[in-house]
Amino acid sequence: MRVVVLGAAGQLDRETVHTLSARGHAVCTAVRRLPVPSFADSVELRLADARNRADLLTAISGFDAVVNVIGRGTLRKNDVASTTSTVAVAAAEHAGVHRYVAISAGMVALEWPLFKYVLRPLIFRHILAEHRRVEEIVKASTLAWTIVRPTALTNRPATGYVVSSQLQSGTFVTSRADAATFIADELGNNAYVRQAVFLTSRRK
Repeated sequence: MRVVVLGAAGQLDRETVHTLSARGHAVCTAVRRLPVPSFADSVELRLADARNRADLLTAISGFDAVVNVIGRGTLRKNDVASTTSTVAVAAAEHAGVHRYVAISAGMVALEWPLFKYVLRPLIFRHILAEHRRVEEIVKASTLAWTIVRPTALTNRPATGYVVSSQLQSGTFVTSRADAATFIADELGNNAYVRQAVFLTSRRK
């Protein structure tokens, strides 16, 4: 499969590129600037501004799937993920690239009283609102989408993942390696097309 990964300069992004490439997929990264360190020679690199539809149309044309892992790791108010999702979804629809994987977060369904009444309004309100905007954009599309909602991402070693339709109690962290593995598995299996699923790493 030919897969283009948008925003492949962050930690999850790099893990996803590595995992897909190791599975034998033809992987292209579309980034605004040259990544440091660079990727393996087997990974194609295209410079593209994800907010520019013409750039993205050029970058994704001819591919089978788009994996959009663009996001800002900040709690401050921003719209990077949603504005780039708007452009990426429209570009994928126009280019006929029907398979699309988006990243959200498990917190969209978190209702613990401490989170709901203290942490969410005081700390997480901006990033939560942005995740929800991204989901709305993707769900409104005609694409064969999957939305991945991991619990808190970490750099812990992979332990295997658990995927579910509802946020499970007692699940706290997802390793980036496990998240990347799920993305690669889903592109191969298409088990959760047009579904938003929760993801967490297995406990040792």
